[in-house]
Amino acid sequence: MIEEKKGLHEVDGLQSSGIHVGLKTSKNEKDLGLLYFSEPVTVAGVFTQNAVKAWPVQDSQLKLKKQDHFQAIIVNSGNANACNGSQGQSALENVVGALSNQLDIPSESILMASTGIIGAPLDDQKIIGGLNSLVDSLQEESSSNFSEAILTTDTIEKQTTVSIEIDGESYSFTGAAKGSGMIHPRLGTMLAFIMTDINLSQAQLSDILQDSVKESFNRVSVDGDTSTNDTVLLCSTKKKELDLTIEKMNLIHSAIKKVCQNLAQMIIEDGEGATKFITVQVEGAASLVDADQVAQTISQSPLVKTAMFGEDPNFGRILAAVGYSGINQLNPNSIDIYFSSTKGEVQVCRDGQACSHDNSQAEHILTDTDLTIKVNLNMGQYKSWVWTSDLTYDYVKINAEYET
Repeated sequence: MIEEKKGLHEVDGLQSSGIHVGLKTSKNEKDLGLLYFSEPVTVAGVFTQNAVKAWPVQDSQLKLKKQDHFQAIIVNSGNANACNGSQGQSALENVVGALSNQLDIPSESILMASTGIIGAPLDDQKIIGGLNSLVDSLQEESSSNFSEAILTTDTIEKQTTVSIEIDGESYSFTGAAKGSGMIHPRLGTMLAFIMTDINLSQAQLSDILQDSVKESFNRVSVDGDTSTNDTVLLCSTKKKELDLTIEKMNLIHSAIKKVCQNLAQMIIEDGEGATKFITVQVEGAASLVDADQVAQTISQSPLVKTAMFGEDPNFGRILAAVGYSGINQLNPNSIDIYFSSTKGEVQVCRDGQACSHDNSQAEHILTDTDLTIKVNLNMGQYKSWVWTSDLTYDYVKINAEYET
């Protein structure tokens, strides 16, 4: 398996573009992107579990239930097209209808995704006015303009490519994503678009995507908020045929999961104001549910996250989070806690209480930008993990100043 920071354009049959139409105030910021396929592609999707869903999420879910082939995906940033009444639905329909005429394809073959401010009317006329330029700028050579156009508070583009070799031939799996804040298990404020050139059915794509999301995007937490717009789409351009044995399907599954994990890591690394990438590792749980619950609870604790920002090896905050995680089988007197990084590992808690350790070494470990908090419950054999970030002054500043 070969991993590279290349984009969606590595997959055959795809053109992309990204331009500025005025949804964002700065003319230097692109805010409208398009993915166009030379032939209809097979698509599967996973969406937010928030009961309040943006219009594009509702529209995409409905279309994916009715059909499996699509030819274009249009994405706007700067406006979530959520919580804005019937105007939002009409705006979506107007945009999709205009793009349908522009590309000469059925409106049913177009999916839309949006990200940005919640509750504001979507200016569909700005989008429609930019469609000529958007379509004219489609290209196969690079997907950078598209990946830039889908960003909001992100500071970097997020693209990745994984290649595998099967029977002497190379197959590509690519992805682009956005996400920086409102990131929480059950997706987050994030959009992700993943491509493969192998011919797979919607059912096959859906099975792979469900598992891959569970082991990637659903294991990240920046701030504990869940968005109205989360969307992950997995597309097969069907450009390459393959005799799909169980062994080959496992390789494909692993490659797509790796794309998702790479993008999820980029989202955490670019978390709003984040200075540290933190892996919360839980082991020794009585069940997988318990392990997941403890890891998620620790990753969402503002006190734990601020302690990591302050490089304070305060295990009490972690122990408290374990205690209120709500799991049934827990012995507070059996919990061990460790901090580790490339600078070493130190145990700070044994059997639920402070243990002898070099506090200066613990503080030194926490100066690293890539940390692991390891918790052993000593109650069983199950384990889990979550990726999170620290909580900083800049996170508060970014969100206090974000236009609503």
